[in-house]
Amino acid sequence: MQTLDRALLVALNYRTSLQITKESVDELEELALACNIKTIDKVIQSSDSIDPRYYIGSGKVEEIKKMIDVLNIDLVIFDDTLAAGQLRNLEKYLDVQVIDRSFLILQIFAERAKTKQAMMEVALAQKLYMLPRLVGMSNSLSRQGGGSFNAKGPGETKLELDRRRLSAEISQLKYEISQIKKERQINVQKRIQNQVPVVALVGYTNAGKSSLMNYFTEQFGENKTKVFEKDMLFATLDTKAKRIKKDNHPAFILIDTVGFINKLPHELVSSFESTLSDITSADLILHIIDGKNPSELQIQLTKQILKSLGVDQIPRLLVVTKRDLRISAPVLNEEYIYISNKTGEGMDELFQAIDSNLYPESRIYTFVIPFNKGNIFQQLKEHTRVLDSEYVEDGIKVRVVLTPVQAAQYKKYINE
Repeated sequence: MQTLDRALLVALNYRTSLQITKESVDELEELALACNIKTIDKVIQSSDSIDPRYYIGSGKVEEIKKMIDVLNIDLVIFDDTLAAGQLRNLEKYLDVQVIDRSFLILQIFAERAKTKQAMMEVALAQKLYMLPRLVGMSNSLSRQGGGSFNAKGPGETKLELDRRRLSAEISQLKYEISQIKKERQINVQKRIQNQVPVVALVGYTNAGKSSLMNYFTEQFGENKTKVFEKDMLFATLDTKAKRIKKDNHPAFILIDTVGFINKLPHELVSSFESTLSDITSADLILHIIDGKNPSELQIQLTKQILKSLGVDQIPRLLVVTKRDLRISAPVLNEEYIYISNKTGEGMDELFQAIDSNLYPESRIYTFVIPFNKGNIFQQLKEHTRVLDSEYVEDGIKVRVVLTPVQAAQYKKYINE
């Protein structure tokens, strides 16, 4: 059985509420556990300033040094990103491995990346993170093995990576990822030409995005292959796209994107630009919230990231999951659609909302289709929302919801 590394978590409560800082440290504990690191204790220091040398005050550093000896700590994890000098000073004083939140998240991404694109994007993020910290992290990288936290990716290369070589590798990765981005733009243009709208799932990691994707896929997907789904942070990093077609509702492309998290390293946001660019081409965003533990902080975090990506003007629906696990609906500051990916509760309402947002100018029309034009009736059933139909003397009378484009296509059959 693998022995878990023993960690002390450290946070600075700076210009924010203590409750938010505590929530962030609890989240850091989950991130650590995802890397097989056991949290032994947590330290939070409230301060009006950041110590340029140690990030936290020197008195608190001395307190942590004593805790390391008493609690037999293997490594110390800071909840914020540390500068190279701070890393170097802390490791020298504490004499244990010191890492920060960004390094930990990058480690998780390195473990989770499976496709070539995801691995390239993670590698780029790691190198961007490492470039200004080569000297500061020298001790961390040399401490691998022998029971200490074994980092995948940056640590494997150790210190033979000088700045010049690292910069060259960064340039090469950026070029290769840019080629992938061009291919994605071609696919986006094809979707636009085919007039199939795109719906993007976004939200906090582990909120239920993949579960919702799998519900849609199993019930209404043309390709029934499910995406990986597990109750863990960053279960999947790869964007998946599925064509969804429910009954006589118009079809749309549903994409599942990488999950967000508090204090997401900016290196990841920039290197995952090609993956996150799928959101920029969306016609509608489904903002997924964990109904078991709904958080206004997480809602605001996701909205901030969407704004930073320049997609805050795209229509957004707030969707709260895990309805089957709660007795009453959560109280939030904005309207939402309440669903269960397990029982299907609320899904009809969600589909109606998707239709209304994708086709806001749709109208109800009445058709009379001649009997010898049965293929037209079949097209309507496959590609539009047929409300009802009946056989009349001169054909099939149909009441149907059409977009302006569809109305023009079937104009000659419309009964004015």
